[in-house]
Amino acid sequence: MQSNRYPDIKILSKHYLAKVIARRMLTYKAALDLINDSVKNFDLYWVDNAEISKPEKKKWVRDASRTPLGVLLKAIDRRLLKPYDHMLPSFIYGGVNGLDHKAAVKALLGIRRKRILLKLDITRFYEQMKDDRVFSLFYNKFGCSKKVSQLIANLCCVSHGAKLDPDNFKTLARGFSTSSRLSVWCNLDTFLKIDRLIKKELKGKDPKIAIYVDDIGITASKVSVEEMVELYKKVKIILNADKYQKLPLNDMKTKIILHSGETYDFDGEYQGKWSFEHLGSQMNRNSLTPGTKSRWKISDLTFKMKETNGKNKDIRKKYKALQRYKAYIKRD
Repeated sequence: MQSNRYPDIKILSKHYLAKVIARRMLTYKAALDLINDSVKNFDLYWVDNAEISKPEKKKWVRDASRTPLGVLLKAIDRRLLKPYDHMLPSFIYGGVNGLDHKAAVKALLGIRRKRILLKLDITRFYEQMKDDRVFSLFYNKFGCSKKVSQLIANLCCVSHGAKLDPDNFKTLARGFSTSSRLSVWCNLDTFLKIDRLIKKELKGKDPKIAIYVDDIGITASKVSVEEMVELYKKVKIILNADKYQKLPLNDMKTKIILHSGETYDFDGEYQGKWSFEHLGSQMNRNSLTPGTKSRWKISDLTFKMKETNGKNKDIRKKYKALQRYKAYIKRD
């Protein structure tokens, strides 16, 4: 049954899908031909991106760029999914138009002092979403026909594992244009449950949540480490409550950080001093500055600039890029 929190897309045929993604530079006939071609030659139109894939972590990045499939996926993302970004809750970032990692971190600042941060990371996020979940999204949530739902799921998912050594099930393709938005919509119910939990458990303590793809940040004021440990346990239960699509957390990346920098693991064990930062940005009282890694890079490149008198083009280019990034993060 379709919920009013989901868009009423209701695409009932391949021909209507072609009409939806058609535009001035892509006629209806060309769009239909693009769909048929991509279906027929699907396996020929994508490869594993060996440079940025991480086989040791079972993460394969897929590349369909500069192919008809890549063109089709971009059209589906822009014409079919992007128009409904406004229906997503305000705590969703990443894969949403105009909301990047900086916006996600800024949303966690809050208005009260003595903040505490709970950092969570979902393990192999895209790989958790199987093709039947994408099918269910379009069929049960978006109101599309079975044929169209299966068609889109087949276009947006690939066999898990390396292309040349695939497993016998399909998941959302990491790297495809459609994956970021689909990953959000496929898990919307779960994310909403987490938001409700946080508002209930941290009521009156200025709770904030920001979900950026597979990273979840939660902040509040005047909350103890023990309370955050209990909150972590309850969030973990919600993330694993759906037996058809569990979202396991990477406990090694789970951190509870006080604004003073004192850091604890998911079990409340003290881990030492860390920077009060999330997604690469340090959170100050009312502002953001570049995080630890960026500051190290800036310091290193500043030294190299002085050492070479700014004559090395590659170093100068990297230095200027980091300075622009620093200005962007600090800008209100």
